[in-house]
Amino acid sequence: MIRANGNTSALGWIDFSSEHREKVKTVIDLLGERGVVDELGIGMIRDSFADTLFPGISTIQTRAKYFLTVPRILRDYERLDLRSRRKQQLTVYLRQRENDCMAALARNHKDDPQKGIIGIEFANKPGEVQRKPSSVYWNGIRLFGLVKTKLSVQEFARTFANPDQPLLDLVKGDDEKKGDDHDAHDSSGPIIELPTASTEEWLDTLRLHLSFDESTFLAAKIAATVPGSLLGQILMDAENRTTFCELADTVSVTDLFDDAQFVSRFDDGLRSVMLGARDFWQLLKGAHIRYNVLIQRKQSTTAKREEFEQEWNEWLGAMSSFPWDRWNTDLLWQLASKHGRQIRGFTKRFVLNWIAAVHDGAAVERYDELVIKQEWRNKHPRARLTEGADERRTEWVGIRELDYRFTQARTIVRDIHRGLSEHQEEDDARL
Repeated sequence: MIRANGNTSALGWIDFSSEHREKVKTVIDLLGERGVVDELGIGMIRDSFADTLFPGISTIQTRAKYFLTVPRILRDYERLDLRSRRKQQLTVYLRQRENDCMAALARNHKDDPQKGIIGIEFANKPGEVQRKPSSVYWNGIRLFGLVKTKLSVQEFARTFANPDQPLLDLVKGDDEKKGDDHDAHDSSGPIIELPTASTEEWLDTLRLHLSFDESTFLAAKIAATVPGSLLGQILMDAENRTTFCELADTVSVTDLFDDAQFVSRFDDGLRSVMLGARDFWQLLKGAHIRYNVLIQRKQSTTAKREEFEQEWNEWLGAMSSFPWDRWNTDLLWQLASKHGRQIRGFTKRFVLNWIAAVHDGAAVERYDELVIKQEWRNKHPRARLTEGADERRTEWVGIRELDYRFTQARTIVRDIHRGLSEHQEEDDARL
């Protein structure tokens, strides 16, 4: 539910369940990131590429350690006697222990400040972190086989806390939760998998840095569960991992995919996805530039309009050398289908028509027509380009760049790489 009062908008929802709350919180977190609002409706295509390149990673993840802290909390609960488990629901236990993790990380990194401690702002204040690691990392935890389940974190907590519930239900879930690959997880073995070196007192010494055993374990699990992804390929090969981790922070995902030497290390299927992701944004970036030109033109703001017009002219010039010989539009729909993402019909037509316009060198009026129609179909009645819409915007509106979760994946991989490298450096020093 969205309410508007003058220039102020408010988002609210009817609070039916904890699961609904978690979904809404995730949406709010994503909307809070600059340049992420999907005005032209290409988000499903973007996410299909991201699911293929960096599966299990999300844009609100911060550090690799959380992939292990949540399973450790669940393992601790599993080891409680039945009487204790009946007295305390897992949802309550999990919330308390996640708050304890936040406090421990803040305390243990007091002299070694680190980015990415979830909820650090609450460390010395009343209240608790609302966006819990269990919800932020759950998809990756399941996908990488750290917790064997197809259930949501809320469903898992309810089932796992019930001593009378068959544990097989945790692994298989119900038909609606299994997804495309119903047999992806073996029902044998432990529900929760962790490094063998885990200790009972892990919370007291909790830090964001991964140990060698943790890094080895996490890299192996990711490589084994998503071997065909870019993330899996990076983590299963030391040379790829080192190259990836040594990238300068200024390097974008487009820069990475333009690196022929790096791209050539992978098989044809993965290369086609990498180059497809790169080329897709090169094509559709023009639509987002044109969208911002039209907003500024509608508002009669000269400075920003001229700035965006210059970007548009530069984009048009760059498209004269677009690699049409390798472009495959069908890849967009194939990846969306593979990951169960439904692309709306009008968005599919918009993308096809936009690509055709670029290929044919259409007049600017054709581009404007496509953008105006797509925004109205995607955002109506909140479209900014329709007659009567008078919201004033002086900065860029909508997606600025497509990152495909590259930034977050680089942080996760660097955490793993550091744990592996420090052990190697210690061995070299002893020699």
